[in-house]
Amino acid sequence: MKRKVAACYLKKGMAYCLMGAMLLGLSIGTAGCGKEQKGTQEAEGNTEIQEVEGNDGPIEIVYWNQWTQEDETAFLKKYVEEYNSSQDKYHVSFLAIPYEEYTTTKLATAFATNEAPDIFECSPAIINQYLDAGVCEPLDDIITDEIRNDFTDAAFDRVSRDGKIYGIPLDSDLVALYYNKEILEQNDIDPPTTWAELKDAAAKLNTADYAGFTFEVDKGDWQCFTFYPFVWMQGGSLFTSDGMANLNSEEVVNALQLWKDLLDSGDCNETPGRSVSDISILTNGETAMQINGSWSVLRVDSEKYGVVPLPAATAGGDTASVAGGWNVLVSNQSSEEKIAGAKDFISWMWLNVDHVTEFDTKAKFSYCMRNSVIEAGAEVYQSNPNAIVFSDEVLQTAKPEIALSGEAKEIVSTMIQDALYNMSAKEAADIAQESMLKYQEANGARFGG
Repeated sequence: MKRKVAACYLKKGMAYCLMGAMLLGLSIGTAGCGKEQKGTQEAEGNTEIQEVEGNDGPIEIVYWNQWTQEDETAFLKKYVEEYNSSQDKYHVSFLAIPYEEYTTTKLATAFATNEAPDIFECSPAIINQYLDAGVCEPLDDIITDEIRNDFTDAAFDRVSRDGKIYGIPLDSDLVALYYNKEILEQNDIDPPTTWAELKDAAAKLNTADYAGFTFEVDKGDWQCFTFYPFVWMQGGSLFTSDGMANLNSEEVVNALQLWKDLLDSGDCNETPGRSVSDISILTNGETAMQINGSWSVLRVDSEKYGVVPLPAATAGGDTASVAGGWNVLVSNQSSEEKIAGAKDFISWMWLNVDHVTEFDTKAKFSYCMRNSVIEAGAEVYQSNPNAIVFSDEVLQTAKPEIALSGEAKEIVSTMIQDALYNMSAKEAADIAQESMLKYQEANGARFGG
């Protein structure tokens, strides 16, 4: 007898009727171990029905992610179908869930209610809650030394615990400084390479028609993401080597002071018309320079807009960038058969250089912290001068985004906002340091970076 299994995928904007947000906690622990995942995943949107044998048929593997753009879901649909056709032991169905729902309620609720997918994805913003809860299966048995050596040195930092690897890094979004070539040339200004040059250029370029410089002044993940490199390029870190708070270190205070000086100067865009992660602030003529991500490198005309690494603290000093991105993980809450199937699929899918290259250069655009992918995608990664800057200069300086809990991220975010608007950089850092230490001591939390 046959049963119908839905291989579901959603187009952007589709919504679910969800339960209220549920935090991961002790209730997850070992809940659901060995529980068989339901064969049918129901969702509004486009659903493809496939026939799968009953008890004697393939083992159903459920894969959740947040890739809801049309090209992304088309890519996943193509390769999931190819995998299912290539063997008869496992059958994979995937569900692409809009980002906000996925990261705030859908995934957490699934784990808390024993309905977790067999394969799921996490960004640094949410990964710690799943690693801390102990619901992830180690992947060291499928990540060989050859594969590990193909990734950059820091690639597995955010997905490792106690010497074990729990995730496969898929993509990396980097940040750099974009600028309007014509405006800088008209003012006889070279793209800034130091903090002092950045301040000077912002002052000279600022007019009634456009801001000299735009960076994120609103509290949130994007602000933290773009702040970290200014600490790292000084050789500093927000946490010590043993994972404890280092928020009132000289390097953190210096970075806060730079941002405060830029904002107080009046030469920057304090009220951008949209999110600063949107490059149209630059291309629509709202600013002369803007911190933005590698996702914009193919969206701007490289004849009109250039890219340079983030300015270093001092002349001849190091620059830095941050690499954010998604990681594929396997739930250990499934049966042994399902865990084996999940590993088989992600090995076939996401350890394959050709698959990852196509995903990162055609289905979407991002960099990968895997050398062979950068080489295989050279036609795209070297396709224009801005892409070359990201490939040859920015990527090599990138460190993985710090994986913080929600509470820890709030402390860092508040520190930046306090320094920008409420008090001195040193006062903001000291208050944040005390708050972070209290939080860490109460929760036994340790963070890298």
